[in-house]
Amino acid sequence: MPVADLSRTEAFYTRTLGARVGRRTETWIDLWLFGAQLTAYQRPDAVTPPPYRDAQHLGATLDWAAWTEFADRLERAGVAFRLPPSADMIGGRAKMTLADPDGYLIELKAYRDPSTLGRPADA
Repeated sequence: MPVADLSRTEAFYTRTLGARVGRRTETWIDLWLFGAQLTAYQRPDAVTPPPYRDAQHLGATLDWAAWTEFADRLERAGVAFRLPPSADMIGGRAKMTLADPDGYLIELKAYRDPSTLGRPADA
């Protein structure tokens, strides 16, 4: 994904979300987050402008306990949410949405019953 400031992006993903840094050069960095590799490229002129950026997002599904702990940690850190953490205890669904420094959305969900995910058996 193109970003305006690689250092700012790295700081957000590592400090706020707990990503680990993989390979890097002066113009790009691999960030490992939620079991996936996210590559950020220093390309300020290529950052998708709003409102189109809202359709480009990173989504991850965490187990229920991890989602709850993560939501608590982000709230304590004063993260600005687009959709604050909310959990439907009866329906067993939880969701929160926040934005990175370039405005790309990060959607984090959890389901009490993992079978409702529809995840393929080999995932």
